[in-house]
Parts: sequence; structure tokens; C-alpha cells
Amino acid sequence: MWELFAVLAGLSLFASPSWACSRVTYNSTGTDDNRITTGRSMDWFMTTNASIWAFPAGMSRNGSAGENSVNWTSKYGSVITAMYEAATVDGINSEGLVGNFLYLSNSDYGKRDLSIPAISVGAWLQYFFDNYATVDEAAKDLYTADGKEKLQVVTAELIPGEPSLGHLMLTDPSGDNLILEFLDGVLTVHHGKQYSVMTNNPSYQQQLAIMEYWLPIGNQSLPGTRRPADRFARLSYYNNVTVPSSNAEESVAVAASMIRAVSVPFTPSPPIGTGSPDVASTLWRTYADTRALKYFWESSIYPMFLWINLADLDLSKTGQVLLLDLQVPSDERGGDMRGKLVVSPPFPFFQVNG
Repeated sequence: MWELFAVLAGLSLFASPSWACSRVTYNSTGTDDNRITTGRSMDWFMTTNASIWAFPAGMSRNGSAGENSVNWTSKYGSVITAMYEAATVDGINSEGLVGNFLYLSNSDYGKRDLSIPAISVGAWLQYFFDNYATVDEAAKDLYTADGKEKLQVVTAELIPGEPSLGHLMLTDPSGDNLILEFLDGVLTVHHGKQYSVMTNNPSYQQQLAIMEYWLPIGNQSLPGTRRPADRFARLSYYNNVTVPSSNAEESVAVAASMIRAVSVPFTPSPPIGTGSPDVASTLWRTYADTRALKYFWESSIYPMFLWINLADLDLSKTGQVLLLDLQVPSDERGGDMRGKLVVSPPFPFFQVNG
């Protein structure tokens, strides 16, 4: 399998480097008292060197964004997936707040305003895990009293030639969702239980308009390409017609079935200039049970499906930073990872000099 992936990675060097992901919030409905389970795919043109980390509460943090970087101390512990040991891109905190960072190529974080505290795009998601228990709490803290954005996200090229751009989606155990995008330098917010699906370009408001067209005719026809708008339409339709689940295992299975259905096979990225930069092969998928506080991680390259129960970890202020290395043989990374995480220094966030 790795030989195949190496060939495809080599082909991608002559193509449009990008990632393209899909994300869903699934509600089990009344049969399981509205259990909320999330799922996402990570689609990327080369290995992400993914690793899983457990961060306790009480950690001193810095926004890693140069002058006037924001500083904070984490209120909550979290279990997260990092890319390149430089950016938090996925995870769940000790209160059941789930967050996911997905690619959005038309993101524009605006010209640096030194009067606004800054945060590196690599630390942006972690800031929410560390500081908020619910979506509503996070949504109410996005702006200052005079209406200014409380934080300015700054970015640069983590990978040479590939801008680090994206939007965030947060979900809590109530099923509330929050989607944050920076467009033309302005923070755009979608807040509510109805915003249950996210992919990539175009902007979220435009995706909603596309969905309005497809939902009524979904029983007859759905768009089938790997483009973000098509994946958005299919995933929205699936989430509207999926069966209720009666327990935690079924909820994860339903969420997984939807994300697997919109995953992208191992295929070369499209040639430069085709106008479809937001497609890449699916490398891994995650699922999170916001009630049971379980985090699931699934590889598309290896036969690897594992989970972490947050109750098995000390995420309090007395806990230690723990690491689960995923760059190991797959037979060492299956099932319950209790006792498999090891003490490690935390990784430094992607440094951006505002």
C-alpha cells in the first residue's frame, strides 16, 4: 500500500497541491437520547505525519504569531490530532467540544492589525479546545465589547509553496455547531444546529445555496464527483436520510458510513489550471462521541482503527502531556489505546511572524 501511495505522492508533485476534507455532525435522534457524534475525513496530497496528543488543563500557551501574540492558560484538557507536529487540526476536549480544521483556499485573514492579539493558524483550533466548554460559549466570545474581532489569525506557508488556509467547525454535546471563516479579512460566522456539514470551497454561504438545490431531488440524483460542492451535497443528503441509532457503537458506525461514502480514493491530484484545486486522496478519518468522550482515528493507508477514551486519561491540571505516535506498524495501533500514550514534551505551534 505504501508503494502505491508513494507513486501517487510523486504524481502530485506535478499537480495542484491541496487538501480537501469533509465533516458531519450526526444526531442519533430520540432512540439514543440525541447522542451527537461527529465525523471528518482528512484529504491531503502527501503524508501528514499525523500524531495524537493528550493535553491537560493548566498549560501556558502562546499564539506563536509574533508581535502581540495572544497568551492563555488552558481551562480544559483535550485529545487532538496534529499535522507535522506543528498544527492542531482535529480533536475533542474534556467537555465534549469537538473541533475540526478544514482547507478553504479562499480564506483571507486580512492585513495584520497589531492592535488585535494574534494567533497562528496552527494554534487557532487549540485555542477553542483550551478555553470553551460549549459552542455557545465560544460564539459569544468572538468579539470585543466594541464589536472588533477578539483574535486575528495569521498564517504563512507551513509547506513551501502551499498556503496554510482553512476554516473551523465546532460541535458540542447539544448538537450546536459553529463554523468560522475569514473572507476578505472579515470573520464570517454560521452558528446553529442546522449547520451540520462542511467541506471546502466555495464559502459556506455559497455551499448552503448549492445544498438547497440538491436536497429536494436527492432521491433521484446526486452529484458524484470528488469536488467539495458535490461532497457537500451528498453528505448533506446522507445526513438527512440516515437511520436513527440506539447506542454509541451504532452512532459511530453511522457517522463513519457517511464519511467513508464521501472519501476520495487514491488518485492523482488534478493538473494545475483545471480549476479544481480542492481535491486530494483521503488519508485518515476521525469520529468523536461527544457524550461518551471517545475519540476514534482511522487510517485509509493501513488497516488501522483505534480509539481513546478520555476518561482513561488525566486531563486535569495534574496531568502530563502524552503522545500517541502513529508512524508505527499498524498491528500496534488497533483498538483501545489505553496505556499506549507516552509522556512527551508538547510540540511547538507553527510559528508565524505576523
